[in-house]
Amino acid sequence: MNAQAVSAAAILQEDAMANHTRRYDVRQEMNFSWTVFDVFTGLPARPSTWKLESLPEKEARVFCAILNEKDAALRNIRDRK
Repeated sequence: MNAQAVSAAAILQEDAMANHTRRYDVRQEMNFSWTVFDVFTGLPARPSTWKLESLPEKEARVFCAILNEKDAALRNIRDRK
């Protein structure tokens, strides 16, 4: 799958989650870059050792959609227990 297909799939998945509480969102910073942040803490998302900040908008939205999908999947697994 190429990068455009991955981007499109992630954005479509984000739209499908519109009726669910999302843990992550994006915001534009004063320097016009974009940050993916945790809506509960307000802090930049940190899926590994790096923070998702100073990104182009499209990249931030893709990362945001992926993180929200992973979070929703984890919540579904937890809710089934």
